[in-house]
Amino acid sequence: MKKFTLISLLMVIVCTMAKAELMDKYFYKIPTDKADGWTLQDAGRMTLTPGKDYLEVKLTNNGGRMMNRFWNEDAWKKVDVTTLPNNTYKFTKDMKMTINATRTDMEFVLLPVNACTETDSRVSSHNYHWFNNEGEDYFFRYRVTASTAEAVNIVINENPTARGDWPDPTEESETATLNVGVKYSFSVVINTEANTATYTISDEEGNVVKTGVHNYVCAEDRAGIWVMSTNSANSVVQLSNMGLSYEAEGPFAVEPSVDLLAAIGEQRAYYVSFDEGHTLHWKQLGDAEDALGNPFSDGEEYTAEWSDANDTREFEQNAEEYFGKKIIYCTKSGDLKVWTSLADNEANVSEEVISSVVCESITMPTPTAKITNVEEGYGKEYTIEADNSNTLLKPIVTINCVVKDAAGGIVSQKDILSGEKVTISDAGSIELFSYDGTHPVAWYSPSEKVTITNNVQYSVAEDKNYCMTYDEINAGKTGFNIVEIVDNAGKSHWDRIMSSEKRGYKADGTNEVYVADNADSYISVKEGHGLFADTDCGTDNAKWNVLCPADDVYSCALPLIPSEENAALYKVLNSGDQYAWAYFPFEGLVYYDVNTKVDGDCAVRSNYLNMHLDTKYISDDTNKPNFFIVNTTGGYNRPDKGDCSKTEVLVAGETFKLYRYDTAITRVKVMTYQGFTPGTGTGISSVNAEETTAKVRKVATKNGIVIIKGDNAFTVSGVQVK
Repeated sequence: MKKFTLISLLMVIVCTMAKAELMDKYFYKIPTDKADGWTLQDAGRMTLTPGKDYLEVKLTNNGGRMMNRFWNEDAWKKVDVTTLPNNTYKFTKDMKMTINATRTDMEFVLLPVNACTETDSRVSSHNYHWFNNEGEDYFFRYRVTASTAEAVNIVINENPTARGDWPDPTEESETATLNVGVKYSFSVVINTEANTATYTISDEEGNVVKTGVHNYVCAEDRAGIWVMSTNSANSVVQLSNMGLSYEAEGPFAVEPSVDLLAAIGEQRAYYVSFDEGHTLHWKQLGDAEDALGNPFSDGEEYTAEWSDANDTREFEQNAEEYFGKKIIYCTKSGDLKVWTSLADNEANVSEEVISSVVCESITMPTPTAKITNVEEGYGKEYTIEADNSNTLLKPIVTINCVVKDAAGGIVSQKDILSGEKVTISDAGSIELFSYDGTHPVAWYSPSEKVTITNNVQYSVAEDKNYCMTYDEINAGKTGFNIVEIVDNAGKSHWDRIMSSEKRGYKADGTNEVYVADNADSYISVKEGHGLFADTDCGTDNAKWNVLCPADDVYSCALPLIPSEENAALYKVLNSGDQYAWAYFPFEGLVYYDVNTKVDGDCAVRSNYLNMHLDTKYISDDTNKPNFFIVNTTGGYNRPDKGDCSKTEVLVAGETFKLYRYDTAITRVKVMTYQGFTPGTGTGISSVNAEETTAKVRKVATKNGIVIIKGDNAFTVSGVQVK
C-alpha cells in the first residue's frame, strides 16, 4: 500500500512537471495593426501599412530613412528589472525583406531606456552611425555592409567611434547574410546580472543563422529604444513579433492588449487584442451599443471567445479570419478593467489591464493662416493649418474656408485640409473654422471661428537674384575671390547637378537614368548643368568655380546680412583655403562648409547660416509688417530629386536659417507696405556691395565687432552707432 502510494505520488509529480512549461510572458508588444507610435525621420519618404500579421514599411523615395520607437519607461511600469526570473528578459522581432534596393546604410540598434532623445542626430540621420559617448552602450546592433536585390550582408555588434565612422569588417567581425524573401527571427536575451546580451538570428525553419554575445557596459539594463534605418527607394520590409518578454512557468493566461481606438463624442471605443485559446473578460463602463446594436449594461461583466471576436480598427464586425480582436464601447468615465482566462481553464486568469477612461467631448483645433507669399497690391497666399498634434487621437481635420470681399460679400467657400493654400487678390477677409468632416456623425466638436483681415497693400522694395551663370562666375566680381571646388568624395553633393547627369520622370512618380529610346514614357526630364561628365562625379574632375567674399562678409549678400556668429566662423575659415559660404553657378548662395577648428582640436559646427534682412526694411507699424520672400533649392537640386524649389516668407526682423550643404538661396524679394519709407543712413545696406573691401572694414572694440564705412560705424545687425 505504501509502495502504491509512493508510486502514485511520483506519477502525480511527474505529470505535474510534464504539464508545466516555460513560456514567453510579454510585458510590452509593438502592434502591427496600427502605424502610430513610430518616429519617422522623413514621413514623406516612408509609408507604414498596418496589418493583422505584419507592419509593412516601404520607402517611396531615394535615400535610407530612420524609423524609431521610443517606449522607454512605459514598457517597464509593471515589471521590476531587479526581480526578473533568472535576471533575464528577451527582445524579439521578426523581419522579412520582400523587396530590397541596393544601399549599405541600413542599420538597427537596440538601446537602453532614455539613451537619447528623438532629435539626437545619431538616431535621426541615416548618414551617420549610432556611436557611443563615454559610459554609453547598446544591447544589439547590425549594419548592412553589402546589398543586392537578392541578399544583404550585415556586420553585427561593431562599435563605431564617431558619427562618420564606417569601419570595414575584419576576419574577427561577426557577420551574416540575410536573404530577400525570407523571414528571420531576431532574439536578444539580456542578462542584467552578467551584463550580457545574447543574440540569435534564425530563419523560418528555425535554423540558427548567427548567434553571439555582447558584453554591454552601460549602467541601464532596460531596453527602451529601437532605432532602424531602412533601405533605398521602393524597398519593402515586413515587421512582426516585436516586443519584450521574460520566461515564466506556464501555462498561464496572457494579458490582453488594450488601446484607445476612437473618441466618439463623449463615448470612447477601446480596441482589445487577445491570444488564441483565451476568453476575453471585461467590466462594462456605462450603457452602450456596439456597431451592430448589441446592448451592454453598465457594471456588468461580459465575455467574448477568440473565434467570436473579430472586429477591425475600421469598425467592421465579424471580419473574416480576423479573430481575437474586440471593440469595447464606454459611455462613462472610470476604470475599464479587461482580462483573459484560458478557454480550457477558467480559473487560470491573467492580470487585469486597467485603462483610465475619460468620457467628454473633444474640440477640433483652431485653424491658423500663415502668409506664404505676398504680391504687389493686396495679393497674398495663405497656408491654412490646424495643428492636431495635441488633439486626442490626432483626427483628420477639415477646415471650412470662406473668402469675402471688402464689403463682406462671399467670394468663395470650400472645405480644405490642413496645409492647403488659399489665395486672395483683393482687399477682404478669410473666415475659418475646423470640424470633423471624416465621419457621417461628427465625433469632435467644431472649433471657434477665426477671421483674417487682408487690408494692407504692398510694393516690391527690392528683388535680388543670387544666381549667376558660369561665365559670370569666371569673370569675377569686385570684392570676391574665384575659388575652385573639387567634390571628389562621392557623397552625392552638388557634383551631380553640376555634371551632365540626366533623369527621366514617369507618370507614377519614379525616375530613371535618361534613356533616349524611352523618351516617350517620360512626362518630364531633369538634367545637370553639364560642367563635366556624370561619370566624373566623385573624382578630381568633379570641380567648378565659385565666388567667395574676399573680406566684407556683411554686405556680400545684401539685402540679407549674416549673423555675427556666422561671420566670425567665416573669418576663421577664410584665414585658410576654406570658405564658409559661396555663390555657386546657376544655383545661388550656398552655406558650403560648416566645419572648422577654432579652439585647438575642438570642432565647432554650425548647421545653419543665420541671415536677417537689412534693418532699414523693418516696419514702423505693427499692423503693417514688411516681408522678405526667400526662394531656395534643396537636396543639392539633384536630377533624381525632382522639383527642389521652396519659398519661405518671413517678417522683416525675423531670421532666415540657410541649411548646411544642400540648400541654395536663389532669390530674395522684399515687400514693404505702400507708403513705407526705408530708413536712410541707418542700415548696413548703405554699404555698396560693389565697393572694394578697402573702403569697408571690421574693427574689434570692447563692445564687440563694428563695421566702419567712411566716418560711420555700424553694428553687425546694421544699426548705426556713435
